Amino acid sequence: MPEQVDYEAAGLLDGLDGDAREARRELLDVLCADGASLDELKRAVAEDRLALLPVERVLAGEGKYTAAEVAERSGLDPDLQDRLFRALGLALADPEDRVYGDEDVEDARSVTLFLEAGFSEGTVLEVCRVLGDSMARLAATVGGVVGDTLVQPGDTERDLGLRYAQVTRELGPQLEPLILHVLNRHQRENAKRVVVSRADIAAGSLRGATEIAVCFADLVDFTRLGEDIDPVELGRVAGRLTDLALEVSVPPVRLVKNIGDAVMLVSPREVDPLIETALCLIEGAAAEDDEFPEVRIGVAYGEALGRAGDWYGRPVNLASRLTAYARPGSVLATNEVSEAANGDYSWSKAGMRRFKGIREPVGLMRVRRPEPSPADVPD
Repeated sequence: MPEQVDYEAAGLLDGLDGDAREARRELLDVLCADGASLDELKRAVAEDRLALLPVERVLAGEGKYTAAEVAERSGLDPDLQDRLFRALGLALADPEDRVYGDEDVEDARSVTLFLEAGFSEGTVLEVCRVLGDSMARLAATVGGVVGDTLVQPGDTERDLGLRYAQVTRELGPQLEPLILHVLNRHQRENAKRVVVSRADIAAGSLRGATEIAVCFADLVDFTRLGEDIDPVELGRVAGRLTDLALEVSVPPVRLVKNIGDAVMLVSPREVDPLIETALCLIEGAAAEDDEFPEVRIGVAYGEALGRAGDWYGRPVNLASRLTAYARPGSVLATNEVSEAANGDYSWSKAGMRRFKGIREPVGLMRVRRPEPSPADVPD
């Protein structure tokens, strides 16, 4: 039987009365019956997150091992194990804390198998960094939308806490196969885009640079907009830009990342699909309501290195610089983009310009939809 806790003496009911006081008492009863310690309860109350403690306990594994015991059971080097946890963005537990379970041991064994298969420690750490960043963002997104969906007017801590925990028990296990399925689909699409030359095979590496078309699109006057509207609405506006980018992107164009008020899109080796995507994005933003900011886009083309899901090199840096220089509602490109394009577009010269971090002056072109011919204009 769990030890009976005097909630009032422990200060866990301070500042509450009526229904709110009784609801907290009932939630504390549930948490105590589930094995929550008094220190856990006090900490959750002090941090104003008692309603989230039930779901935290649902997601917590059974703590059986210390970090050293996980390393011993898995055969993984303890120092590498610590570096892997840091790469994943996870806090290291105190050496004596038994916070790791059988799943942690199996995960560590999986890493050992990758190393035995010939993967270097640096490669495994790189994958862990990307995985940690992706999963942290996914967790924050899922937590936010689930929380917003579940909270109801008039809820008490007990109502929200128990409802959130129940939904997590029922729907949480459905995420794992979904994540694996999406990962497999993306791996398949990535395999279609990668070119493996005989030179790569002979060199024993597939990390050579490749030609890409890359663009950045950002929202005009987004900083000023943040002075006029609340953060929730500002986030909705930035999120809508990402949604628009996803709606107009078709393979081989891929959304690489969103950076606050901007998105980065890439098309390996092919320029025209990215130009079409950029023009559609300008048009999509213009079709939004009057409160939505204008979009400006910079496009560059050249050799870049793909690494950890991102791209590095001159065209990436240049496209970013072009975006800040582009006019609102326009697509500004380099001469290399116009020379590599085959589609029917209207090009106009925008002069030569020097950009910070770029050695030589850059020739610029504005790209638009082609003007309709007189035969296409209705009488």
